[in-house]
Amino acid sequence: MELHLIRHIKPDYPEGQTYGQTDVPLPADYAITHAGIIQHLPDYDVLYSSPLTRCKLLATAINPNHLTDARLMELNFGDWEGRKWDKIDRKELDPWMEDYNYINSAPPKGESLMTLVNRFADFIYELKQTKYERVLLITHAGVIRAAMYLFNNVPLNEIMMQKVEYGGTYSFTA
Repeated sequence: MELHLIRHIKPDYPEGQTYGQTDVPLPADYAITHAGIIQHLPDYDVLYSSPLTRCKLLATAINPNHLTDARLMELNFGDWEGRKWDKIDRKELDPWMEDYNYINSAPPKGESLMTLVNRFADFIYELKQTKYERVLLITHAGVIRAAMYLFNNVPLNEIMMQKVEYGGTYSFTA
């Protein structure tokens, strides 16, 4: 199965502020950027999107009949959602960061990187039970990094260092 994952475009949201599963706005001219992405789409049999608006707007522009799945959402930062990174108490943040890039630790009321990887792997397992050969996913950097781990053997403790461009397309074989 061919998987093509596209990251949403850069949101209109303050730099240095967390927004994992927060539904943040896109810039006013987002349709222009979406049109550029759409011009270079790979062929696909089915389109899935994260239910967050920053992904759904692109998915709708591609195909209004796309499917959504919550397992394609970004990492849940829990109590840290919407907070500036430099305003999070170091007593909470440091243990999370020291866990080899937060593999097993989670923010308060949030999820760990391993939880994100497992929910995405569950999605892929179900997807492989279908007839689809080419799948397009509109999603987030965390999910794309999980795909790098699952399909490209990037070590789990290194995936958060992998650059994932806004609006970028990343292809994998599952």
